[in-house]
Amino acid sequence: MASQGLPEDVVIEILVRLPVKSIQRFKSVSKSWRDLIRSSMFIDRHHKRDGKQRVLLLKRSFLLQDRCRNVFSFHDPDFPQASSIWPDLSIPIPDDLEYIHAPVTVHGPCNGLVCVSLCETVVLCNPALRQFRPLPPRDIEYPEGYLARNLENGFGFDPNTGAYKFVQFCEIRHRKGRFRDRSKYPLNCTMRIDLYNSASNSWRQIDPQLPLDMVWWFPCFQLFFNGAIHWSATLDNQAGHSILCFDMSTDAFRVMDYPDDLDKINRSHRSLMVLNESLAMVLHQPPKQGAQLVDIWVMNEYGVTGSWTKQFVIGPYSIACALVCLRDEWLLCESENGQLIACALHKYKFEEFQLYGREKSPRAMVYEESLISLEMVIPGDGMHE
Repeated sequence: MASQGLPEDVVIEILVRLPVKSIQRFKSVSKSWRDLIRSSMFIDRHHKRDGKQRVLLLKRSFLLQDRCRNVFSFHDPDFPQASSIWPDLSIPIPDDLEYIHAPVTVHGPCNGLVCVSLCETVVLCNPALRQFRPLPPRDIEYPEGYLARNLENGFGFDPNTGAYKFVQFCEIRHRKGRFRDRSKYPLNCTMRIDLYNSASNSWRQIDPQLPLDMVWWFPCFQLFFNGAIHWSATLDNQAGHSILCFDMSTDAFRVMDYPDDLDKINRSHRSLMVLNESLAMVLHQPPKQGAQLVDIWVMNEYGVTGSWTKQFVIGPYSIACALVCLRDEWLLCESENGQLIACALHKYKFEEFQLYGREKSPRAMVYEESLISLEMVIPGDGMHE
């Protein structure tokens, strides 16, 4: 392929440096350009290139005529207060679920892909390509009189096999009881864990091989980092919370400890995020208690409990949820009224942005666009844009 006398390799070098939005338009130039842009070689080079475009991806919810509209909005991470750099993208939710008051949760990102979940429904998405594909439903039969309550989920990538995986926890309990009836349902079955693998496009139940008691939901705690998904959990044989990790390559669970003196810290809300390429934990009080200090702990050596250090104490601020770190300089948060605010890490300074969308499950992430099509991830029918 050549264009106006340019060698093919030069054309490829030019195209591979362009953002996804521009490349999508160039598909219509010619059949050869379209085939090139769709090729695995080109997609892989585009994904691994330097200087990827990064955007701040927000999941926001609005109540319109008794229906909850969920959208992705795209913002410049250097100027979040500016208008969206791409048009908002509506998140498709089945009609029969639109009236459910459970939150729509977002998991990822991973190689430009995210997963959106609501109750039992899970949808894989490439926001840059504006593609969605629902995952197949789990085939589960519960004992008579029992039902399941979804606890937590997680999404990640196995670099050894190239497969994308989704982990779903649910608690099994009796319809007449608020909690689990352990006398009728064995302890190791009260917590059910299912794993979806894109390579087979199917689910299977997995055993944690740990005395797992409960996986707890905290806004913005679930995180895919360093090849593993992380949650907050409790074990039957331990007091207090631990960080539960699921290794995407081995399909094995392990636990990491919180900072040693975490129990002495009066901070009930917690979030996990990445700061300076390290795992970080943000601790703060709920906004109803007024402005409070915000503690930021960093695990300097991944997996080593003794490497936790408190690197920042900022505020006092009144925040409902800590969302994500921007440029390792700002902590992006949601205020009590759903407004987006950014708190500086190195000095007492904060900025308010005219972005709202109050809900039970806020989500913000630094997102790197990708040309990875869902047709490559899950072959077959079922994708829509």
